[in-house]
Amino acid sequence: MFVLEVSGIGCGGCVSKITKAIQSLDNQATVSVDRAAGKVNVESNESPERVRSIIEALGFPSKIGI
Repeated sequence: MFVLEVSGIGCGGCVSKITKAIQSLDNQATVSVDRAAGKVNVESNESPERVRSIIEALGFPSKIGI
């Protein structure tokens, strides 16, 4: 599991967009989004860098957290 720090998650639609994008890479991925904290917890076989890049492509600045 890894955590991404993501900026600009303003609504449920943003949460849905991010979740669907990650699951399009890995349909077995588990995604949990904490809008208030700006954190996305991901359990996936995809690399953190690949997941971060797809979130960035949606227009959400992000970085890999701890």
